[in-house]
Amino acid sequence: MSLRLRTDDLDWKQVDDEIVALDARQARYLAVNGTGVLLWQALDAGATREELVAALVERYGIDADRAGSDTDRFLAELTEQELLVR
Repeated sequence: MSLRLRTDDLDWKQVDDEIVALDARQARYLAVNGTGVLLWQALDAGATREELVAALVERYGIDADRAGSDTDRFLAELTEQELLVR
């Protein structure tokens, strides 16, 4: 199942090593840094969970279990904030 960032009422920009986003629905600013930037960019294009995990493994050389756990936490946070569409 492909996951994607919501496009309505969500504006974002990469500034140096950080993503700065405005969620107009909730009137709040968000900041994402570290591995979250890689995941955010992949979700902007649309990606499966497996593709996100593979991207972390490839970029950071971590094992798949840790990458999966990190990905699941990130996706859970975005889901809770209603920033993802499936």
